[in-house]
Amino acid sequence: MKYLIFLFTSLLLLSCSDEQMTNPIISPIDEATVGVKSKTFYPSLESNQILSIEDFEYTDGQLQKKVYFSENRVLISHYELFSYDNNGKLLYKLNYHNNTNSPTGFILLDSTTYSYSGNVFISEKITFPYANYYEKYNYEYDGKYIIKKTKYHNEELESVIAYEYRNGKLQKETLYDKTENVIYIDKYVYEEKRLIEILRYSNNGELLTKINYNYNTEGKIILENVEVIAMYLSIHSHIIRYEY
Repeated sequence: MKYLIFLFTSLLLLSCSDEQMTNPIISPIDEATVGVKSKTFYPSLESNQILSIEDFEYTDGQLQKKVYFSENRVLISHYELFSYDNNGKLLYKLNYHNNTNSPTGFILLDSTTYSYSGNVFISEKITFPYANYYEKYNYEYDGKYIIKKTKYHNEELESVIAYEYRNGKLQKETLYDKTENVIYIDKYVYEEKRLIEILRYSNNGELLTKINYNYNTEGKIILENVEVIAMYLSIHSHIIRYEY
């Protein structure tokens, strides 16, 4: 699950123009999962064991709350609240985690603020109040496409993600450390207009993970199959079923 959160973060893309701005939560995956109500995680296609569930709550089409459950909604591990301005720009996100020492049962683990230049999303800052530090991501564009995402820990450079496109579709994503060494490369495979596979390679070309996507007749992702190829990784193969 931590791997998927990281993956979805690293896939962050935007589609912006002078006339219109899109909230900073758009990727080939997110475009095909608009309006998802829940995601259920299983260890395999054959298994009925539920590892975790994520529920999504909307108001007028805007995501307001995301709740993360352990197992089959046995316990809320954490939840996120989203806030927008009157024009629909995402302003901030609050992330509350389960904590038995808190009177409410939850503490604010981190908060994310989103910054814009006009209608263009340019940065996000994640503050961790208990740890007394923050992470910041700056975005650079070539026309309407994000081509670079730079991460800072406080003010120190930590990593850079570079994005490459072909015919308007994301084709390649490369993560570099602060010394410009390649950490991994993601390659995107499409069938016509649909993203069907993401292949992650190490800096020496070893295939690390493979993610496949299945769609319903409306073009929505209904199944995500994460296969871990390199067995030494600290993540496990699993699947995700989407409900709308």
